[in-house]
Amino acid sequence: MGVAVRYHKAIKIHGPEASYIGSTPSASLNGSGVVGLNGKWYDVRALTAQELDAFLEDLLRADMASLEAGRMTPH
Repeated sequence: MGVAVRYHKAIKIHGPEASYIGSTPSASLNGSGVVGLNGKWYDVRALTAQELDAFLEDLLRADMASLEAGRMTPH
């Protein structure tokens, strides 16, 4: 089951891309470049601070729903 992403500007990326974005200075609307959770990475440079907050809430809500449903083992 995928994460419902409200903001299409949060782009799902791979680990090497996340490392590259995180290590190079770039313009960001919110001061962040990459968000990662459970091995999934998202390029969030195009989100405003308010959109980033909402995206993180969605991401954590979906993660909690997975834990509660028993589909994922906590680390």
